[in-house]
Amino acid sequence: MSDNKIEENVTPVVEETPVVEEVINEEPATPEAPKDDIESIVEERLAKMKANMDRMASERDEALKLKVELEAKQKEETIARMKEEGKLQEALEMELAEAKAKLDVYAKETTKLKRDGVLNDALAGMDFRNDKSRDMARREIVDQLVQNEEGAWVHSTGSNIRDYVEAYSKSEDNSFLFRVKSNTGAGTGNPAGAPSTDTAKPIGEMSTQEILALASKGKLGNFNI
Repeated sequence: MSDNKIEENVTPVVEETPVVEEVINEEPATPEAPKDDIESIVEERLAKMKANMDRMASERDEALKLKVELEAKQKEETIARMKEEGKLQEALEMELAEAKAKLDVYAKETTKLKRDGVLNDALAGMDFRNDKSRDMARREIVDQLVQNEEGAWVHSTGSNIRDYVEAYSKSEDNSFLFRVKSNTGAGTGNPAGAPSTDTAKPIGEMSTQEILALASKGKLGNFNI
């Protein structure tokens, strides 16, 4: 053996990292929501909206009633005081003014009854989902009615009540109040007045119009509850 050192070539050992296959678990398909569930959701939303409107109307009526009662009591006390002080002429004039004011109120109530009659006749021809949706539409419309110079009730835009009700029923914003008409045509587009429902999302994030559109198109299984 020679004195020269023999260099040994050592090949480094590289540890191989094991490859782990990622297993993707597919989520089970969401079962189709029954139509009754959709109807109950819509009914619940309509009921809440109607309850809020009823509450606000009740609070307004109570405030107006209290105001009228306080004013009437003050007038009675004033008239009684005038009579005690011998101011009979002034007291009589105040009583006459009070009687005239009451007649004016009765006249306005009679006019409102006529207004309600015309409005109810116009709404009678509309295919509402139910009585709750009809009441909601009536409340919204009646708040926008005014009397013209001839004393007739019209919409604030100048349209007569029947024409405005017709336009109201055709508005996309109000389509959720009416029954969805079946689309019997060959096309696959959305029904008139119905929003697009191509994007899937939870019911809680959908508008009432979108829910009704889904129900009418039979796409009740394209979203997660």
